[in-house]
Amino acid sequence: MKVHEIMTRDLTSVESDVTIRELIFILDNARMPNIPVVNDANQLIGIISEKDLIRAALPGYFDMLHSASFIPDLNQMAKRLGAIIDDPAEKHMQRSVLHVLADDDVLQAADLIIRKDISNIPVVDGEGQLVGRVKRIDLLKPYA
Repeated sequence: MKVHEIMTRDLTSVESDVTIRELIFILDNARMPNIPVVNDANQLIGIISEKDLIRAALPGYFDMLHSASFIPDLNQMAKRLGAIIDDPAEKHMQRSVLHVLADDDVLQAADLIIRKDISNIPVVDGEGQLVGRVKRIDLLKPYA
C-alpha cells in the first residue's frame, strides 16, 4: 500500500513569515500539534510545533524538567512569549523535516512515526510540494 492511499489530504500550512501570534491561533483552531512551513511554491521548507514555541518561550525548559526541584514560572514564560510573539515562524521552525513521498510504501511512514515517536508526518510529491500528511490514525483506518 502506498502513502497516497492512506494520507489525509490536509494542506494546512503556513509560510515562513507568519508571526508566532498568528501561528498560535492557527495551531489552536486547526487542533494540530505542529504545522508544515512552505515557500511560495508550496514546497516543504520546515515544520513548527507547540513544543518549538514552548522551547522558544522558555529556553532550557525541557532540560530542567528532569530536576525534581524545578517548578516552572509561568510569568517568565508569558514575558518571554511576549518578546517573541511577533517573530516570524522561520526563526523558530525546524528546518530538517522528516517527510515521506506520496508514492512511498506505507511501512516507511509507519517506521518513521513509530521510531521517531511523532504524531504525524508531512507528505510531499516529487517536487517537494506538500500534498498531505500521515497521522498515526491513518495507519490504522484501512484495517478498521
